[in-house]
Amino acid sequence: MAIAAKPKNWALNLPMTYSIAVPKPYLPSCMPNIDDKTLDKLSVLVTRPAHQAERFCRLIENAGGAAIRFPVIAIVAVGDNPELTQQLTQLSQCDIAIFISANAVQYALPQLADRLPTHLKVVAVGNKTAATLRAHSINVSLLPKQGFNTEALLASPLLHAVQGKQIAIIRGVGGRELLAETLSQRGATITYIEVYKRVLPEHTLTALNDCQNCDIIAVTSQQGLRNLVALCNNEKWLFNTALVSNSQRTAELARELGFRNDIVISPEPDDEAMASVITSWWQSKNKTRQQA
Repeated sequence: MAIAAKPKNWALNLPMTYSIAVPKPYLPSCMPNIDDKTLDKLSVLVTRPAHQAERFCRLIENAGGAAIRFPVIAIVAVGDNPELTQQLTQLSQCDIAIFISANAVQYALPQLADRLPTHLKVVAVGNKTAATLRAHSINVSLLPKQGFNTEALLASPLLHAVQGKQIAIIRGVGGRELLAETLSQRGATITYIEVYKRVLPEHTLTALNDCQNCDIIAVTSQQGLRNLVALCNNEKWLFNTALVSNSQRTAELARELGFRNDIVISPEPDDEAMASVITSWWQSKNKTRQQA
């Protein structure tokens, strides 16, 4: 699916920071060590897809905390269809392929077979995406040094000099348009290759009740946050619970949706950073209680 985006001047200069109403997002000055007692008596609601959540859950549990598994997104393949087959074939004509997530790699590679040309420059948004590509012996030409998001990618020299380039963006169905719009403005022709989709999982009443026992909720996407609100039927306890996010955009959305407790922002999206920022927040809460 090739797109021709309308010029939008704001797309080239989006701010990297924002401010929202009190209580402000909590950003730790340093990341603490995680040991077997640092998260004692803490309960974390983990909303990641089930196949991606276990490592993060183990970090929480190994530090003495409790991880409540409550996936709010399920990832499924889009299935074989003529449009996807055509898009995959067009990869041979592309100069650059951008993999948006580890899921994009996992769901694309089985269908790519030998369609990944040797001249193709492969771009990964984050460390997990890059690691998944390298596990399949695919060389990664570009990985942001920090940020691991669209804005960080767009700041790289490789994606500035794209006049006349053919670029494939390999992702799930839907998502942000900023990357494609900005690259189009810079003169590239963009093709989306959408290899998976996100669906709302079903949960039992018992699982929904268990959620109310958490101290903090870990969310990793805007869609996941919206799904959480829908699954919990806008219950008051949800908006009174602290939340940790891996992006400023998701934190801002949480405020807009009505979350009133602490919102903690992880400086990076990986498991260790999320667990460390939760640890720092929990230690700060315990210190405040001891001083009261």
